[in-house]
Amino acid sequence: MDVLEQVREVNADTALTKDQIRGARSRLVQRIDEGGAAARTRSGHRLLLPIAGLVAGVAAVTATLIVVSQLGAPTIRVEAVPTGTISPRPQGEIIPRPDPTSGTTATEPFPGTTPQAGQYLRVVTTDERVLYRSQGQSWFYEWAYRPAQSVPLSAAVYRNIDTLYMPGDRSGVWVGRYGPSNERVTIFSREQSTDDGAAWDAMLPFRAGVEEWTYTGGIGGEILPLTGSLESYDQYPNDPAALVRWFHDRAVSFGSSEEEAEELAASNIIDVLTTNYAPADIRAAFVEALPLTGEAEQIGSVGSVVTYRFRFTHMSDPCAVTLSIDMATGWAVEYTSRFDRIGDASVDLAPADVPDIRRTFEVGVVDSRH
Repeated sequence: MDVLEQVREVNADTALTKDQIRGARSRLVQRIDEGGAAARTRSGHRLLLPIAGLVAGVAAVTATLIVVSQLGAPTIRVEAVPTGTISPRPQGEIIPRPDPTSGTTATEPFPGTTPQAGQYLRVVTTDERVLYRSQGQSWFYEWAYRPAQSVPLSAAVYRNIDTLYMPGDRSGVWVGRYGPSNERVTIFSREQSTDDGAAWDAMLPFRAGVEEWTYTGGIGGEILPLTGSLESYDQYPNDPAALVRWFHDRAVSFGSSEEEAEELAASNIIDVLTTNYAPADIRAAFVEALPLTGEAEQIGSVGSVVTYRFRFTHMSDPCAVTLSIDMATGWAVEYTSRFDRIGDASVDLAPADVPDIRRTFEVGVVDSRH
């Protein structure tokens, strides 16, 4: 068994949260910038890096491959791909539930949200996050990965756009488009100057172009089932309470404490919902599971959109996460996260009401990719 095969065996069934993956990416890219020139030369324009447990404080992670393009390019994309043999769904409450007025037929939850043959589900994700730079450092970082004793010289909010087209027939061709990227929205600086903007532009130049990728049958690579394929959801129980327990027990089986497992269950449920491409019956179960995690606190509602807040203190450094779900569609509308500033809030240049990460989602069924 070679090294990569061994890596794939490490916690293969435990999913990374998207923020953990992105954080690992940030740290990896920094390492590449500092000393990876030789590795980039050996492997050409792309470098495959295995990730296994790079995020501090997280007890169970999935071994995942990250594709890093040339430094600063917008094609960095990570997918946590489920691995292992898929077992049939445990029996439980069946979703969708029978419609009492329709005899023996079942009504799919969230009508109008499932693309038909020839149609696509389009998911546009706008990602805005706060990045920092310090004097004498050649790269940026997120707050959670701030170098020890480093005092930020400047902070900036950057925006990236990611568009996904999922075919009505999931076995067809999935198309992703990344861009525009590296759009600087605002700067928070100790000393406002044109030099500050120029320094950011040198690190993260704006890219107006859009790059495209395609996969057939889902998202992923060699490991089956592909993410987003119908088979990838067969592992999940239909019953919301059983779903929470399934994620919890899986985390415990890989060595997580009870406290970590409870938070990981909530985090994994959030991750599936923020993809926005789970089938309607799966989304319904996951939406109902959210308030059952014990980590969710409903903090508001506007129309059909309900917002939950989560506090995570065991699976990672302390942080607050919010998730807004449109209960009429089961689609995520907004996700935010912000790590606590413990003892060093005074050096943070970003306002306290600006989350480290904010993602907004525009989701709908369309007739074409144009």
